[in-house]
Amino acid sequence: MARTSALVPAVLLGACSWALVSLLSGHARTESFLTGAPSSRGRRTAMRGFKEDFADWRSSLSSDEKSLLLKQAQKEFDKKFRKSEEMSKDLPEEKIESFSKILQKFFDSEMEDYKKDAGAKTPDYDNLQRKAA
Repeated sequence: MARTSALVPAVLLGACSWALVSLLSGHARTESFLTGAPSSRGRRTAMRGFKEDFADWRSSLSSDEKSLLLKQAQKEFDKKFRKSEEMSKDLPEEKIESFSKILQKFFDSEMEDYKKDAGAKTPDYDNLQRKAA
């Protein structure tokens, strides 16, 4: 009995040190059994392109347009403000068209990524039936 009670602290110390080492090494290298889809790189590129395009569009807004958008966004759920004339104001048509082009480009790239992912994830059910038979 004395011998097993002497092993308990040693085993506990070993388990704690193993957990600490594995925890610290996990920050340096994050590999897992389930890795991300290869198309996630494309999404980051599409998002980065959208972010740059959006930043360019946003910088093209005048200070009055920026303040209008900010005020409309902040008071979106205020019933009195929603009934006011300030809420019904819109940006100039060319600004709305340029923003719609940016969104369309983003949605097109997302659709392409979705189609690639859908094609890669669909299993061949006929082949699975033949293997099972």
